[in-house]
Amino acid sequence: MAKCKFCGQGVRTAPVFHPACWEQAVNKLASKICDEYCKFPYELDYEALVDKCEQCPMVRLKELGGEV
Repeated sequence: MAKCKFCGQGVRTAPVFHPACWEQAVNKLASKICDEYCKFPYELDYEALVDKCEQCPMVRLKELGGEV
């Protein structure tokens, strides 16, 4: 049985991680990237920022670990 790349517990099907573990890891990374590297919070108002965030590649990355 394969093991989750994040928590080390057994995974019965591919991909080799639990969706919850993936989401937790990506949320942690996204938070760091958004807080420290994203320029848009300083350039856009709230509504424009929400629209921009919906188009962000981090959203696509998070969706890659969705339910199998």
